[in-house]
Amino acid sequence: MEWVHKSVLVNEVIDFIDLKSGGVYADMTFGEGGHTEALLKGGAGCVWGSDRDLSAIEQYRKEGTYRQDPRLKLIQCRFTDFKAQAASTQFDGILLDLGVSTRQLTAPPRGFTFQTAGPLDMRMDQSEGPTLKEWLEAVSEEAIADALYWNADLKNSRSLARKIKKAAQEGKLETTQDLATLLGPRTGKAHPATVPFMALRMAINQELEQIQTALPQLLTLLKPHGRLVVITFHSTEDRLVKRMMKTWAGLCICRELVCLCSKTAHVKILTKKPVEPSTEELSHNPRSRSAKLRCIEKLA
Repeated sequence: MEWVHKSVLVNEVIDFIDLKSGGVYADMTFGEGGHTEALLKGGAGCVWGSDRDLSAIEQYRKEGTYRQDPRLKLIQCRFTDFKAQAASTQFDGILLDLGVSTRQLTAPPRGFTFQTAGPLDMRMDQSEGPTLKEWLEAVSEEAIADALYWNADLKNSRSLARKIKKAAQEGKLETTQDLATLLGPRTGKAHPATVPFMALRMAINQELEQIQTALPQLLTLLKPHGRLVVITFHSTEDRLVKRMMKTWAGLCICRELVCLCSKTAHVKILTKKPVEPSTEELSHNPRSRSAKLRCIEKLA
């Protein structure tokens, strides 16, 4: 199989998930199978490889190194559908790598990149939901502004949303490059379309909503002392994950003069600070630079 995507923090994932020989694990963002292969190579008894993108699953079934290994169970589903798929299975460890794969980012037909012209799609699962073009035409200017602000902290969300909605109504947004050009020319190191593209992708795929709904479900699938490992790639995701983990650990997250938080602990936080890529990893995989790993262990 031709490797395009390099999985991040692989050694750290193996350490924090506490890989046990014969253990049962789930890789919730299978991609090209990098983390799953490390789990299987390390002696896992069973790994559920799940991905919202059917093309990733199909490609691995054709070419993947472990495609015929009976320990590997591949399924296509969203985070929020995984509990129903797993049924009564209990896991020793579950991993969520919330990044977008390099293969998705560099494939013009998927609509994630503005480096080359492609359709305004951006759906992880191309069999469901509206494309970005359809969404921009259907929703209000306020909805676009909210997506830009809440998903990426963009302070100029209102003015950007006004420009985007006007262009969509006038039929001027057909390709990713149309949208990128609208958002402005590159003046520095980063293109001004980079962060808005990320925010709009998150809106189309309801990424924050998926995290917020799925994480409590996944916690119920862990065995006592089972571990949940989450890798995020930007501050909005990381804040959400950190807040949820602190709540489950019985720590205060409120801003009241008198704390109103529940002090009941269901998990133990194993990463006081997020784990980031080493200098060595950054040197051979620059895309890993924004990755942050957090881990909790379910209490007995």
